[in-house]
Amino acid sequence: MVSSDKGISVSVEPLNYADIPACARITASAFSVDPHTTVKQLGRRPYDMYAISRSGFLNTLHKKNYIYVKAVDDATGEILGHAGWAFRGVDQASVPWSGPGDAKPAEEERGQGQEDCDEAKNEAKKANGEEKEENSIDRLHALEDADMQYWLSSIVPTDARCMFVVGLIVSPSHQSRGVGRALISHGNAIADELGLPVWVHSSHQAYEAYGKFGFETVRKLDIDLDEYAPRGPEEGEPVMGEKGSGRWGRYIVRYMKRTPKRKNG
Repeated sequence: MVSSDKGISVSVEPLNYADIPACARITASAFSVDPHTTVKQLGRRPYDMYAISRSGFLNTLHKKNYIYVKAVDDATGEILGHAGWAFRGVDQASVPWSGPGDAKPAEEERGQGQEDCDEAKNEAKKANGEEKEENSIDRLHALEDADMQYWLSSIVPTDARCMFVVGLIVSPSHQSRGVGRALISHGNAIADELGLPVWVHSSHQAYEAYGKFGFETVRKLDIDLDEYAPRGPEEGEPVMGEKGSGRWGRYIVRYMKRTPKRKNG
């Protein structure tokens, strides 16, 4: 149980299949005010954060080299945030995995099969040349994918044991109230216990929070959103720069690392 300075008390608990819709909604809500995500949603292919989050949980929640947790309001039982970590090069017996406490719903199994089928059809279209034309958002995805692969292959030691933050999201209505602190601290405690460094691909908005908990920037990707956006921002859409300027602004992705703290004794 963790209590923040503003009086909110949360417990960090294993995430269950039944929690996926609530957690995916939190993800979608948090990213709805992110200019980077808003620009990506202007592409011809859907960029639905609810669907992306939901699919990620369904694909990995059962895997024992992943840990997923939720932050629950002790007063109301409401889920206020969630986080996940992946382990690389670590003996599964060492991972403190408790897994979901419920079974994967049968309809989700069928739905996931349909998603896999749809993805296969999309890949076949690409192979047959049905999607030859590349647009600016495709180029943005390609830039970020290439930079991510460089980070994973050239910055993170490929033969080293480590953890990756695969997601850490707090409901916008409960940010700056200790929920993120509880989630980050939970992962850091596991890392310290196992003596593992933790890596994170941080959004522009989250890097300061990670910095407060021992993460240091090792690489940056500076993106001029206006170079890739097919149009300027409309009224009410989030931007990085001055509102009303007609520009999306620059967005910096930071790759960060935290070194484990040595245990006393």
